[in-house]
Amino acid sequence: MQVKKLMAALLADRIVPGISYAWLSGQSVYEEVLGEAQWLPQPAPLRPGMLYDIASLTKVLGTLTVFLQQVDVGSVAVDDEIRQYLPGFDAPTTFRQALTHTSGLEGYIPHRDQLSAPDLRQALLTQLHPTTAANHQVVYRDVNLLLVGWALERIVGSPIQTLITDQVLRPLGLPTATFTPQPDHSVPTTFSQERGLLKGRVHDPKSAILGVHSGAAGLFASLNDLIIFTQYIFGQRQNSVWPSFYRQSPTDATAGLGRALGWDLRGDAHNRNWFYHTGYTGTFWLIQPQTQQALIVLTNRVHPTVNADFLPRRDEIVKTVLENAH
Repeated sequence: MQVKKLMAALLADRIVPGISYAWLSGQSVYEEVLGEAQWLPQPAPLRPGMLYDIASLTKVLGTLTVFLQQVDVGSVAVDDEIRQYLPGFDAPTTFRQALTHTSGLEGYIPHRDQLSAPDLRQALLTQLHPTTAANHQVVYRDVNLLLVGWALERIVGSPIQTLITDQVLRPLGLPTATFTPQPDHSVPTTFSQERGLLKGRVHDPKSAILGVHSGAAGLFASLNDLIIFTQYIFGQRQNSVWPSFYRQSPTDATAGLGRALGWDLRGDAHNRNWFYHTGYTGTFWLIQPQTQQALIVLTNRVHPTVNADFLPRRDEIVKTVLENAH
């Protein structure tokens, strides 16, 4: 398997300390756990079942799923404007625009990472405004899913991370996914002499500030958690809370911009679209629901510091899968 060689090369070239990955094809699941959990301040083994800070994969596993559940029960519609549900937000941005990152919202917030949670929320609600890119250009922004999460909080009446836990993680039976991981079971992210080892605490600065009110990042999960969720997307698992979105034609592009709700889309050699999403910490997820093929990769490419060399290697792995899909 070419992917297996590419994964091994990531370790050999010291691009990442370790990798947990799975290749799914129909009912078969191939898993490997390679390398170490950390290099600094001293090496530590990477064990099967350890939890990763999955960063922006939180958006599709968590916030998108809660939103789609609310669509199913009629509490909200995809083309509703977010401001109908979110007091203090005045832009005419729709949920579809936010979930496809075509909102065009732009703006500068000084000292963003030093703000308190209420001040950061207020700034994101009031200081970002749509540009001419709205509906015409995909510009990936965390704020899009933060807004969706805050609207869901108003609709259902609980913090978004509580909603994800109660409506997604528990009913779908994801055994270890959590927003409150045990550090000893977590793969570390960054390390510095000044701040020490970040372990079991979210890496994303905005999500660290917003805590339970962040639907953009913050979830920790194991490889097994993501395998189970992928099997729901395949239709191999059934549950009454599972959104109908995934039983329709979810990989149809929205407005020709190469996005589905929540997910990026990537085409393969057979002109089929695959769901695709990445996380800043070094996670990525590639899924073809109709043919039941998927690749899940969890790494901590930000350990001990961010390794930009990971990105072209990640793209090479994705390209290889898409070119060789059956």
